[in-house]
Amino acid sequence: MKFKLAIFDLDGTLMDTSSGIFATANKAVELVGRKPEHDITQLKKFIGPPIVQCFINTYNLEEDLIADAIEHYRKEYNVRGQFGAKEYPLIKQTLQKLSERGYLLAVGTLKNEELALSMMDHFGFSPYFSSIRGGDLTSKLSKADIVNKVLSDLNVDASEAVLIGDTIHDEKGAKEANVSFIAVDYGFGFPRGQEKTDSMMAVVSSPEELLSLL
Repeated sequence: MKFKLAIFDLDGTLMDTSSGIFATANKAVELVGRKPEHDITQLKKFIGPPIVQCFINTYNLEEDLIADAIEHYRKEYNVRGQFGAKEYPLIKQTLQKLSERGYLLAVGTLKNEELALSMMDHFGFSPYFSSIRGGDLTSKLSKADIVNKVLSDLNVDASEAVLIGDTIHDEKGAKEANVSFIAVDYGFGFPRGQEKTDSMMAVVSSPEELLSLL
């Protein structure tokens, strides 16, 4: 076994959270007086970056409206949006098999940590993970910061860990944290058929493909 620890991104890696996220984001921008977005390609920009950047990338929202939009988004997502997610096929079976092989498993997400914990509990993922780390309310933590928190929680060296995720933000975070990176192309960020880059250990098109690598 090459690694001791496999760290999973949440949105677009463990679960398809798009339905709840897109609906919540559109409601938030309407509440600050702007038009919703219905182009899926544009809405996909809302998944991956820190939330401030999400509102800029997707809606080109003015800086003075972002704080209010984030507040509306968090309230709505807490009440309804988080429950609109669906787990990817065979993801839990893959986690179970990795655990049986002796891997430590963790979640490292830019999603607010309290929300990540809530969702992992609600959808029955929590028992698989020894650490679940996410962003804070300031949205200032980077992906690398979050990965480093996981490494600290579990006392694992970066050389013994791999991050699994679906966006360039995961790829960048893995590089900055000095952990290996496996890209998945079934999520939101990388397109189907994503070519392997120099900073990727591999690209997989389904969760179960991880079992041939780990």
